[in-house]
Amino acid sequence: MAKGRTVSANLLTNKDKKIFSLIEEISNILIKSIDDNDRKLEFKNDYTKLSHTRDAGAGRGGGALQRDALCTRGKTDKSPLSNRNLRWHPLISAHSKPSFAKKIEKILIKGKDENKKLFYLIEDLNGVKKEYSSEDTYLLEERYVVLPEHWEEHINILKQWDVEWSKNQSIIPANECCEWWDAVESYAILGLCQSVSLFGAKKDTLYNSLVNVLKNQKIDNNLDLPSKNFPKLSNEIFICPLCHLNVEKDLSLFRTSKRIKSWQPAWRTSKKNEGEDSSLQLMHVVPLNEKEILHTANYTRYGHRWCNVSMTDHTIAETVAFMKHVVKNYSNKD
Repeated sequence: MAKGRTVSANLLTNKDKKIFSLIEEISNILIKSIDDNDRKLEFKNDYTKLSHTRDAGAGRGGGALQRDALCTRGKTDKSPLSNRNLRWHPLISAHSKPSFAKKIEKILIKGKDENKKLFYLIEDLNGVKKEYSSEDTYLLEERYVVLPEHWEEHINILKQWDVEWSKNQSIIPANECCEWWDAVESYAILGLCQSVSLFGAKKDTLYNSLVNVLKNQKIDNNLDLPSKNFPKLSNEIFICPLCHLNVEKDLSLFRTSKRIKSWQPAWRTSKKNEGEDSSLQLMHVVPLNEKEILHTANYTRYGHRWCNVSMTDHTIAETVAFMKHVVKNYSNKD
C-alpha cells in the first residue's frame, strides 16, 4: 500500500510562496495576541508552526492550523490521491464535472516497471495541448478535473499497481479543494478561535488585526479581502457547531464510564489524546461535496471530537433530527 509524502511535496510556485508569506503574517499576529511568553511558545508549536511545503511537512512538521486549514486530509490507499496536499492544488478528482474546473483531455501512462508515471494531457489558456507528469501537476495555471471516464482505459493496469503509486499521488478530491484565499481565511478564523478560546487573546483587537492584514494582501491586486465568506465577529466562531458549548469545555461529564486505556508502543509518538471526547477537530458546518467549494471561512470551525464523529457527513439539522428521534424512542420506553 502506497504511503508517505505527496509528490513534489517540497516544490512551491512563486504564487504559493507569496501565499505562505501572507500566512506567516497572520501567524505572527496570532502569536503576538497572546500575552504569556510560555503560552506563546505552546501556541506556536501546536498551532501556527509552518512548514513551507505542499503537505505540511514530514510527520507533524506543520502545526494544527496548517494541517486543518491549508491541507487536505491524509490518504494512504492505492490511488492517485495525495497523502495531504495544498487545498488550492490545481488538479482534482470528481465523479462528475464541477463548474469550477476544466476537464483534462486524457490520461497517459509512461515508463517501465516501478517507474511508471501518470501524465495528464490538458488544453491550456491559449488552446495549446500540454502533458503534465504527476510531479508537475502543481504547475497547472488553472484548476482541472479528472473524471471516471479518463481512467476507464487504464483500470486493468492500475489494479496491478502498488509501489508505483508513491510516485503518482498528485490529485486532491474535489470536495476538499478551495481557492487559496479560502484556505488563508479559514486559517485566520480557526486561529482566532484557538488563540481566544484556549490562550486568552482579546478577540476584538485580534479580529481587526486579521481583517487588516487580509485587506493589505499583495498576491492579487484584483482581489478584495476579506471575502464575503469571512464571517463577522460573533460567538459562533468560538463554540462547537453541534453542541454549542465553548470549544474549551470538557465533555467528560457526559461520559458515564471511565475511558479504558489501551496499550501504545512507547517508541512511537502518542496521539491518544486526539481520541478524547473533548479533543478539538476541524468541522465543516456544511458537509463537503464535489459540486461546490465549501472549505471556506464561514463554514470551517473547531468542534469536539464527539460532536464531529456524531455528525459524520450529515448536516447539523439532520444530526439533531436523528438525536431527537433517538430520545423520543427511549422516552417512550419509560
